[in-house]
Amino acid sequence: MSAPLKESQIHKAVVAHWRHCGRPGTLVATIPNMGAMGQHGLTKGLPDLIVIDPGVHGYVELKTEAGKLTAPQREFRDLCELHGIRFAVTHGREEPIRLLEDWGVVMRRAHQEPIPLGDAVARVVSRLAEGRSR
Repeated sequence: MSAPLKESQIHKAVVAHWRHCGRPGTLVATIPNMGAMGQHGLTKGLPDLIVIDPGVHGYVELKTEAGKLTAPQREFRDLCELHGIRFAVTHGREEPIRLLEDWGVVMRRAHQEPIPLGDAVARVVSRLAEGRSR
């Protein structure tokens, strides 16, 4: 059994999946907000991803299987709900990909079984993500 994925690994896999399978006219982008303390313009609680598709946008907070929202993240979620903005909390690697499929941002896969993310695949996904971000 493989070790649980770190949030950074989930993040890389989800963005790489969108880059490979994303529908034209959509965007899945990172909100670079790690360590929001002391940096101008950064706010605690901002989600990991902004998702834009024709006519609608939303936010996704990525969590490990055991991850939970912090108080500032709950406040951001509540603000989105108040204004009718899509917001989702996902856990693990497969859940955010299914969400992006449901939102119509990426093409739906023919299968729904989890794909193991071994060390070799993780390295390939990481290289893809680095190459596309340049």
